[in-house]
Amino acid sequence: MVFNTHFALAEDYDLSQSQIDEYQNNGHILLRTVIPESEVAELRTAVLRAHEALKDEEEDFQQAFRITQNLWEINDTVRAHVLSKRYAGIAAKLLGCRDVRIYHDLTFFKEGLGKGKPTPWHQDGHYWPLDTEKCITLWVPLIDCPVDMGPMSFVSGSHLNKNAEHLPISDESDEYIRNLVERENLSVAPAQHMNAGDATFHSCWTYHAAASNTTDRTRIAFAIAYYDADATVPLQPPTNDRRAANLARWFPGAVPGGPAATEKNPAVLSPRD
Repeated sequence: MVFNTHFALAEDYDLSQSQIDEYQNNGHILLRTVIPESEVAELRTAVLRAHEALKDEEEDFQQAFRITQNLWEINDTVRAHVLSKRYAGIAAKLLGCRDVRIYHDLTFFKEGLGKGKPTPWHQDGHYWPLDTEKCITLWVPLIDCPVDMGPMSFVSGSHLNKNAEHLPISDESDEYIRNLVERENLSVAPAQHMNAGDATFHSCWTYHAAASNTTDRTRIAFAIAYYDADATVPLQPPTNDRRAANLARWFPGAVPGGPAATEKNPAVLSPRD
């Protein structure tokens, strides 16, 4: 029997200091060929299979996108990617920390022919129940993703504030951030064409959105959310229901003020703890 050992997933990504500076200044960056070309097709097949297995848990966010979460727990190929030192090494360098832990993974499927509606402007930090600013999401299309398929746009520098923290993803968050952008003359980085395997990394505090998918194909994207391996759970109770639900779901047994480290949150670069 021949085993696929995914050697490419352990290879360092050639990340320059200028790219690290770009991320830390803007709160987002697009990197090419993060997933090695040799691995994309297998991951796409695995993600589709795992998503289908979790279909009963699928969530539809305002018809903008459909998600399932923690595919790595049920599929070995997805697990190899989620625990890849290649991807985690990029995340740790961009954040400036020694190691990162897994928050969770998730799919982002946006239907074609305009059925996948625009994703409202929002800050992910509304949902993150952690006491750290060092949080980041890798978002990767598993098929080529032209601009009219709905890759993401970002507001550069918005990770330095929490002005929209109180709002879940919604028409309200979209209007609020659009008004901020106009009033404060903020810089919007428009969506760019992404090949399968290219990836964006963005802070959980960076304003981001996506247009509708007007192509005739479903946008198939996968994401891995990471955070500083030394992060803790806030001493104070969660400030909204989604944070409370995420704390219970993704950090079982974690205590206020204690490490945000459970069996669901392995550190990726260090020896397994």
